[in-house]
Amino acid sequence: MVTRYPRGVDDPLGRTLVGVQAFLFVALAWGPSVGPSPAWLAPGWAALGVGLLLCGAVLAVLAGVRLGTGLTPFPRPRPGRGLITDGVYRLVRHPIYGGVLLMALGWTLVHPTLATLLGTSLLWLLFEVKSRYEERLLRTVHPEYDTYRRGRRRFVPFLY
Repeated sequence: MVTRYPRGVDDPLGRTLVGVQAFLFVALAWGPSVGPSPAWLAPGWAALGVGLLLCGAVLAVLAGVRLGTGLTPFPRPRPGRGLITDGVYRLVRHPIYGGVLLMALGWTLVHPTLATLLGTSLLWLLFEVKSRYEERLLRTVHPEYDTYRRGRRRFVPFLY
């Protein structure tokens, strides 16, 4: 049985989480202009950062394409949509969040300031909270979610 949310269901927590997420995206973009980069950071770290940016973008795009019209920034699943368990979702439960986190970490390595490090850390904490809330909602709508989540990482395939 699939539980359907009525149209216009208010989700203040979901709205708040998305608002904080948007703020952190802006803060991360602004982060390189705040303070100097540490002189001790070797240039190779920037190359690793570019690699993480690219890997994160690929992961997030593949997940977004697979979700199709089910894609939403809000944690509440769209009504009437089935549980997606194929594509990159075979490997990880929240690949868009994971992709964004890889991009944020890459950005921090390319532009290492205290602001970008703090922004990436706060974004990770936010996605922890948001993904846990989303999983509670998914279990309500999709009873098979608990079976699906076993053996799959939260954000990054094979890592976390």
